[in-house]
Amino acid sequence: MKNIINRSWIAIFVLFTFVLVSGCGDNDKNKKKSPVPAVGTNQIQPAVSGSTASNTVPIVAGDQAPSGDIAVSVDGKILKKSELEKKINEMIKKLKDKIPADKQKDFRENIKKQLVNTFVIRTLLANEIEKRKIEASDQEIKLARDKVQASLPPGKKIDEFFKEKGISKEEITFAVKIEKFRNMEIGNKAKPSQKEIAKFYNDNRDKLFVEPESVHVRHILVATKKDDDDKVKAQKKEKIENLRKQLLNGGNFAELARKNSDCPSKEAGGDLNFIRRGQTVKPFEDAAFSQQKDVIGPVITTEYGYHIIQVLDRKPAKKIALEAVKDKISAYLDQKKKSEAFDAVLKNLQQKAKIIIY
Repeated sequence: MKNIINRSWIAIFVLFTFVLVSGCGDNDKNKKKSPVPAVGTNQIQPAVSGSTASNTVPIVAGDQAPSGDIAVSVDGKILKKSELEKKINEMIKKLKDKIPADKQKDFRENIKKQLVNTFVIRTLLANEIEKRKIEASDQEIKLARDKVQASLPPGKKIDEFFKEKGISKEEITFAVKIEKFRNMEIGNKAKPSQKEIAKFYNDNRDKLFVEPESVHVRHILVATKKDDDDKVKAQKKEKIENLRKQLLNGGNFAELARKNSDCPSKEAGGDLNFIRRGQTVKPFEDAAFSQQKDVIGPVITTEYGYHIIQVLDRKPAKKIALEAVKDKISAYLDQKKKSEAFDAVLKNLQQKAKIIIY
């Protein structure tokens, strides 16, 4: 089951920068990210908004003056057209095999808008950080690295990850300074009240806070292949039927699975642990959720081959109490409110700045 990690804002900002460098950012200005928990894990995903240098903060172009090699100017700091084109071409070169020919023009335009917007927001923040003389200590940078490391897959080294993405220590330092600036502006204003937590729970109780029905199953698989002819299929069907007879006569399920199953689960005696609806192919799911406990079911056929299923235990669907998810709701609402508040800070900076897009 996929876990959803509630990263710190520093890690989100830094990782967004990595995604932008690789050209895989989200270009849909109007797309909203909803809080969606992994099924049955009771985790809530934080909404990530314009505070991570996305396209949600509007940029108002200035007078269209002759620009030469200037693409955009923010309070006198410029991004050259030649630099912008170089970055766009680098991204397209890396991803050219993954972009359909008829989509390359739109992709180029979206990347251009994304890079311009990122330049504007980063420049606004950099100017404000310089104005306020905000610094980042070695300890603060270390903590930021640790948070990014915690968000990576097990075994993935952070320095290796940075090297792959071409990310320098300066990027981490900048993210730390932004976090400090954000805390100056927002502080604890975003802390949700108990009333807000309870309202979110009640509004989403039937959608987010339900532990779905599950069954604990084990199985034996005799796999079939696409090029199996009728004779081979008949031999495999006979094999699975003989295995079922042995089970009905008292054979040891785990032992027979270890010796005969073509599923990797054979190492655990065919045990798949608890499964929920939607996690297996439909014929397997239908059999697993309809069989009685401990019964050796009939042979069923799926796209993988022939199976014998035994249900070992059942857990009915149940509602999850507010107390069990209160901290997760609080963290989600806190992150959401901070993102919204910081969006307002960015818009205020933008309104005071002189931004010209040529």
